[in-house]
This record gives sequence, structure tokens and C-alpha cells, in this order.
Amino acid sequence: MIDEITLTIPCEREFHPVAHLVLGGLASRLNLTLENLEDLELAFDAILDLADEDGDVTVTMSLQGDELHTRIGPIDVGDELTRGDGDGIGLRRVLDTVADGVDVEGEWVHLTKRVTPSG
Repeated sequence: MIDEITLTIPCEREFHPVAHLVLGGLASRLNLTLENLEDLELAFDAILDLADEDGDVTVTMSLQGDELHTRIGPIDVGDELTRGDGDGIGLRRVLDTVADGVDVEGEWVHLTKRVTPSG
């Protein structure tokens, strides 16, 4: 059985720290490196910034082996993650840098991050 954490919060930016708090608690429990935690926080912020501030957003995290799987949505992703930004630093480039896998399924963004326990 896979343990899963699900958090639903209002999309307003003031609530983003709640997602960070839950992520930080999970990182502490899993003894993740600070680098892993910072990468995930950056990814969360980038995706949560796309959310329509009138609704709620759900973040689901589960650890499967040495990979942390995260699902965030519903979010109107538009073409932010499907188009290339050339030489610019766009959302897709940021997420590809901090996550090991990025997939979009409708209004849901799936992130995969290989996590390394700190020594």
C-alpha cells in the first residue's frame, strides 16, 4: 500500500505557504536533502502561480520507492507547459530543471522527483 498526502487549499497566494509547510513536514519525515526540498518548493510555487485565484487547488504527494510523485490541480495550464520558450527561462524549463519528470494530464500537473535521504 502507498501512503498518500492530499491537501486542498484556496488558490490565493497567501495559502501557498501551507503547501510548503506540508511539503517541509514530509521532507523532514523522509529525511530529504535541503536541495530536494528547495527543488520541490520552487516547482510548487511555479505551478501554484498558474492557479485561478477564485477556486481551490489540490496537491497530492506519494512516495513510491525513491521517487516522490506529486499531482497538482485543477489548474488552467494552457500552453505554459507544452510550448518551448526557445532560449528564455519559461515554466517548462524551470520544472524540467528541478523535477525528474513533468507530465500534464488535462488540468493536472504530475511531477516526479527522485529523492535522496540526507546523510
